[in-house]
Amino acid sequence: MWVILIFLASVALGQSFRVTGKAIYEAKAPVGAFQGVNSTLQGQVKVNLAQGEASGEVCLDLAAWDSKEPLRDRHTRDMFEVNRFPKACLRLTGLEALGQGQEREAVVAGLLNLHGVERPLKVKGTLRQEGNLYRFRGSFLLRLGDYGLKAPTFLGMRVAEEVKVWVEVEAR
Repeated sequence: MWVILIFLASVALGQSFRVTGKAIYEAKAPVGAFQGVNSTLQGQVKVNLAQGEASGEVCLDLAAWDSKEPLRDRHTRDMFEVNRFPKACLRLTGLEALGQGQEREAVVAGLLNLHGVERPLKVKGTLRQEGNLYRFRGSFLLRLGDYGLKAPTFLGMRVAEEVKVWVEVEAR
């Protein structure tokens, strides 16, 4: 019983977590949709669920996208200009968890720094607690032009400006 109370108090007062995870994108082109996965998401965050506070940063190595198509992955790295901008980082500014229980809706707020441009971002999803492990799964739409990115083209066909991104994160 005391262990549970101490754990709940630490979450209420703010607790630091090591974060790992992955991002998945889905892009559309005139000939269909395709996905890529990047399993390099990591960072350190501090969360106070009771107050809706979150701070810290999680980053992704932009050279590590894998769509199972090497040419497409090269075009993705070129679009991100990974030699100049090797990472995308989200600096957390808030976390709203709605409801009670082990699994609940949540919104992570932050400032996304991508391609040298920083813009506010909200990621909507679910937050699940499993003992001292938290799992967050969420998604957002990313407009490439908002970050100064030009959608890749191949054989005269351009990838759509809007890309759906999912994140799957574990915090310990």
